[in-house]
Amino acid sequence: MINDKLKYNKNNMKPSLKTKPHNYAYCFATNEQCPQRRECLHALVAELPMKASRTPEVVICSIDPRYIATLEGKGGCALFRSSTPSRYACGMSQLYDEVPSKVVSQVRWKVQRCFTCRSFYFAGRKGERLISPDEQKKIAAVFRQLCPGIQPVYDRFEEAYEW
Repeated sequence: MINDKLKYNKNNMKPSLKTKPHNYAYCFATNEQCPQRRECLHALVAELPMKASRTPEVVICSIDPRYIATLEGKGGCALFRSSTPSRYACGMSQLYDEVPSKVVSQVRWKVQRCFTCRSFYFAGRKGERLISPDEQKKIAAVFRQLCPGIQPVYDRFEEAYEW
């Protein structure tokens, strides 16, 4: 799940209650119940101290530890989210500069389809929305297909959690 307005703590890249998306699921499984717990954002968020505010989160969304217990020997948790930050692209103002004019409209059309909606494409192009690693892979595939030898160029990159 990727929040379209990704938030992150740039200084130390540790999850915090301020950076987690609203209604993000907490996981209370123990280390014995889940071997991936130490590297999962859901578990790390559950360890954070509750907000000290006038309106604390009284009701939270959580992953049932009994579900985790049923996974033993069956593979990993489908809800696992790595606590390792990912590299997100930001801005595509120069993306089409090297693309030959005879294929630029086709490349642009296919790149737009790499996003779930047109507004995400335009926000990503302007740098108002981060471009996920998955979206970057799809864009790279478009370039390999339609203009081999040309790599997509982004304005800059940022580290962020893939909530």
